[in-house]
Amino acid sequence: MLNIGEISEQKKVNGRDFPLVVLPPNESVAANPVSMLDWFETNKSDIHSKLIEHGAVLLRGFPVESADRFEQLLDHSDYKNNPYIGGAAPRVQVTKSRVVTANEAPPSEKIPFHHEMAQTPKPPGYIFFYCDTPSKTGGATSILHSNEICQRFFELAPEFAKKIEEQGVRYIRYMPEVTDNASPIGRSWKETFNVETREECEDLLREHNMSWSWEDAGVLKTETSTLPAIRLDKETEQKTFFNSIVAVYDGWNDSRNVSTQAVVSGAGSLMDADVMEKTKQAMDELSVNFRWQKGDVLLVNNYTVLHARQPFTGQRRILASVAIKEQNE
Repeated sequence: MLNIGEISEQKKVNGRDFPLVVLPPNESVAANPVSMLDWFETNKSDIHSKLIEHGAVLLRGFPVESADRFEQLLDHSDYKNNPYIGGAAPRVQVTKSRVVTANEAPPSEKIPFHHEMAQTPKPPGYIFFYCDTPSKTGGATSILHSNEICQRFFELAPEFAKKIEEQGVRYIRYMPEVTDNASPIGRSWKETFNVETREECEDLLREHNMSWSWEDAGVLKTETSTLPAIRLDKETEQKTFFNSIVAVYDGWNDSRNVSTQAVVSGAGSLMDADVMEKTKQAMDELSVNFRWQKGDVLLVNNYTVLHARQPFTGQRRILASVAIKEQNE
């Protein structure tokens, strides 16, 4: 039996807490890391069921005092690590296998809502966040139920939504040869695909069914195959806004990329600016922004929940890990 708590920021989605808040069942689990790991392993099936049911689960008040402890917690689950290959955000490996830094974009920048790596052929099924250092102000990892924004998207622009559902989308990105940490999408093609040479990179691009060209200064231009933008999630049987359209349209800007040209329909047309703005506003309206506390762990079902990052001041260190969802591949 899980000890269910609450936070002021949570809301109800389909009559269920979003996110679901789980607290330690007793003082031993709240204070002793070994007891916590034993408790987590014993209750991992119930926690997973709640994650699918609610979309996001916040573990609060547990003794997760370091990145290594966060990794140990995940190692006591059944979630299989998913290498971070294909993502655009600059990241640093923190632990030996599972944990990386969250997007290291400048604090002043908002990172728009997206499903993690929705611009890749096989996105991860789960993403886990750990709060090592909460920011002085702001810095929420905002969460949004995908079925809610999907419904609103079709209400806001039925014809455009239907076109996107039928045609899918393609993503176009220019990647530097060396990671540009000044850009929110500045991850190099070497780090993006975990390769060292152009030949290795091209092999992986073929495997992902992407087209590409080599530009000046070692920049790689890639274009994905046509990917679904609206999906039916098999576990919840809900239609989801499973894409990176708004994040790309609003956020893929730097010295190499122009965001409004970085995502197109399957037929090659640009996104509708008015629809994008209205969708972005609806996302903010429907989302949950909670204040991070040191040691918080947030489990997110990447197939049913989008996430974003709010601007912040002061030091902030949020770590992340992604995992495979085999049954929905």
